[in-house]
Amino acid sequence: MRRKRLQHAADNLCQMFCGWQQASSKHRLVELGSGSLEIDVLSGACRFNGAEIERLPIAYVLGDWLGQDLQAHQIPASSIVEATLYARLAFDMIPWDAKTTDSQFFWHGGEPAKADRMHRCRFECSSVVRTDEARYEGKFGEVEEWPVGWPAA
Repeated sequence: MRRKRLQHAADNLCQMFCGWQQASSKHRLVELGSGSLEIDVLSGACRFNGAEIERLPIAYVLGDWLGQDLQAHQIPASSIVEATLYARLAFDMIPWDAKTTDSQFFWHGGEPAKADRMHRCRFECSSVVRTDEARYEGKFGEVEEWPVGWPAA
């Protein structure tokens, strides 16, 4: 059971990074631009292109989820010696009518969001969850598009 659960954790970290919980980090990701992101899920430390950066909101989400999942499945957190997410980000700016996803966006007031231009980012994620006995690796790729200025702060 433990082996399957830790493989699930490695897979899920990548999927979560590319999922809806990333919305609170989108502004920061746009500021960072294309490059390589590394998140130490255990400590929350973040690096972009090898340099330390301020912790991204998604780092808190990933760390909280992993801690809760380990606890729910009675896996001691101390047994995890590494949990790292790596994401390669490739940004483009595209016109609204060139979008390829079916995603819908809304401003905080509920009004549909639309803009002349959209951010498109290709995410190539990999993760490692390691104990002193085994190493579990996950991979996931995704293309996301969202209006410039969304989500509104």
